[in-house]
Amino acid sequence: MDIVKLFLDLNIEIQKKFAPLSWVDLTHYDDGTGSISFTDCGEPEDQFFNKMCEIKEFVKTFGYTAELIKWRADCECPYHEATININFHGGEL
Repeated sequence: MDIVKLFLDLNIEIQKKFAPLSWVDLTHYDDGTGSISFTDCGEPEDQFFNKMCEIKEFVKTFGYTAELIKWRADCECPYHEATININFHGGEL
């Protein structure tokens, strides 16, 4: 199946299960990997990052490899951000 279709379908499923979400970026690479980035919706830090961990584990249920990168709010960036890197072939990231 086409990786772009898998990526779009995955994002729809994430939205259905975990909304509300504040999407920042969706990136697909030709090597079968991609990333999704989110910012918080005003929820507390621990609640936001727990949700991001749940999304990462949800991505894995499709047979993909996923890793979570967290950026905590600070004086230069007043909101939390998270990126989930995905390998749709299930290999290393």
